[in-house]
Amino acid sequence: MRQLKPQGAMVMLAMVAIAGCTTPSTPNPEAASPSAESGSNPESGVALPPDEAILQTVYDQAESLDLCDGFYQPEVAQADSRVYRVGDRALVELVCANAAYQAVYAYVAYQPDGSWQPLSLDVFYPDETGQFVRTSEGTVGGLATFDPEQGLLTVFSKARGIGDCGSLADYRWSGGELALETFRYQECSDSPEENFVDPADYPQVYP
Repeated sequence: MRQLKPQGAMVMLAMVAIAGCTTPSTPNPEAASPSAESGSNPESGVALPPDEAILQTVYDQAESLDLCDGFYQPEVAQADSRVYRVGDRALVELVCANAAYQAVYAYVAYQPDGSWQPLSLDVFYPDETGQFVRTSEGTVGGLATFDPEQGLLTVFSKARGIGDCGSLADYRWSGGELALETFRYQECSDSPEENFVDPADYPQVYP
């Protein structure tokens, strides 16, 4: 069996030429001032701007802050990115680019005072000895779903198009970060049709 490459390399497979990603070095950029049109938690006394205003704030600085590690596709971001409101805060899902079988995402925490912070996601990958190493990435390649009621982000990262191997990770949204809850990993097989494993049944690496 061949080993699956590190998480950054999974994104490279998806985009053909994406390197390992890092979190932008300039935190808490200025955002648009909050507006009365919100739909956020009325008990907080602070109203978030409309989704469009939040997204535009992120779009305006996505390239200058290199949120997507140099692979920002404005037309994709503006078509597919989303804002998830939970209480008086928001999780912004910036879709950096689309590939043949998965997308590349970056995430941002938007605060009631109008500031926002790029987030990193913890992942695991096997080193040369087969031992799993934990690291943080500023972007992630895969298929992402977010459940606002549960505050749970799930990312299935395919190592190849048929989706028979890769990783499955769950992150809990706290309002300020995405904390890793579970991480599953499946090596690629030379006989994918005979050894197909559902992502939910991948061997658990963490916790």
